[in-house]
Amino acid sequence: MKQDDGLAPSFWQMVGSTMLSFLGVSKESRRRRDFQYGNPKVFIVTGFILALLFIFAVLGVVKMVLPS
Repeated sequence: MKQDDGLAPSFWQMVGSTMLSFLGVSKESRRRRDFQYGNPKVFIVTGFILALLFIFAVLGVVKMVLPS
């Protein structure tokens, strides 16, 4: 996959960048591109959704592990 550092990232590239950052693995070039050209609203909303999904996943695992 080709990285276009001089162009604004697409919506899905911003979502992917947020997911990678959520996991703590991201390239410096991607981070620079996102800060320079990315839309902060997309990063904030995606981060919020990922945080909620993580919380629900943890709650689901806890409910499965603990006896009723």
